This record gives sequence, structure tokens and C-alpha cells, in this order.
Amino acid sequence: MPNGSKKTTSWGNVADWYQNLLSGEGTYQKDLILTNLLRLLEIKKGETILDLACGPGFFANEFVKKGARVIGTDISKELISAAKKHSDFHDYSRLLYVTAPADKLNFLKDESVDKAVMVL
Repeated sequence: MPNGSKKTTSWGNVADWYQNLLSGEGTYQKDLILTNLLRLLEIKKGETILDLACGPGFFANEFVKKGARVIGTDISKELISAAKKHSDFHDYSRLLYVTAPADKLNFLKDESVDKAVMVL
């Protein structure tokens, strides 16, 4: 990179586009990834799932619909904002979104998560 220029890899600039992409019908995420992810996770009511790099919360919302408590984290405050805005759930005991990098999850207590996912 030329003198001091920085390459950005932030999803923040495309948060709205990504939210719209995931909320459509017939998407790769909905028809292929979600279907198989739900099968693999075998979610049991009351389990806590960490959705690491949750983006706009598409998968987190689906996990809550299956009975899980979900903590969604993403480094992008714009994506977390989109996740909160478009969430089907506003009960923080069932779905909590936190802006945090994957290597700084200090808010989690030991053994507080049953399963973790990271899609993408």
C-alpha cells in the first residue's frame, strides 16, 4: 500500500446491502447454509449459542426462533446496529447483540455458552 494508506475490510460500509441480501427469499444463506446449520446444531430449547461475527443477525434470529438464547457479536458497529434494528426479538434475555472483536469476548462468563457458530 502506498505511504500510510490503509486498506479497509470493514463490513460497516455495506451493512444495509448485506441486511437486504440476507432477508430475501431463495438466498444461499437461507436455503443452504441455514438448513444445514440447524440440522448440525440440533438446537435444544434454552441452549445458549454464540453467533460470532453475526453480521446483521440473520442466523441469530433463526436460532432464537428454534428456542435458543443467542449472543451475537460482530466487530462492526454498523452491522450490530442493523441486527438490532431488524431483529424479531427485543428481549435481551433471549437475544443480545454486542459490538466486539472475536478476540475480546470478555463479557462472556466461563462455560456460559453451549454452542458457537461462525458463518462466512
